Amino acid sequence: MEDYLHRLYLTTKQMLSLLENISNNSNELVSKTSAKVYFKDDVIKALRISDKTYSRYVATGKLVPKHIGNIHIYQEEDLGPIIAELKRRGRL
Repeated sequence: MEDYLHRLYLTTKQMLSLLENISNNSNELVSKTSAKVYFKDDVIKALRISDKTYSRYVATGKLVPKHIGNIHIYQEEDLGPIIAELKRRGRL
């Protein structure tokens, strides 16, 4: 019985150590990845395009949204190439 309790104690101690490590690492990740999230309407406003142009960009693959249900979500780095091209063309 004592051996079982000792092993249980050691296992619990290791689990606590792992959880603390995960907690510390997740705090570091959150501080490093504070990228802004854009929704469809935000993208349309930021790029100064119409809803129809937005749909065309998605259909042609210029914009590749991440889907949550039927909601389109983008991160800042997803919009970088399209913003650069619009600036190059003088549209932004």
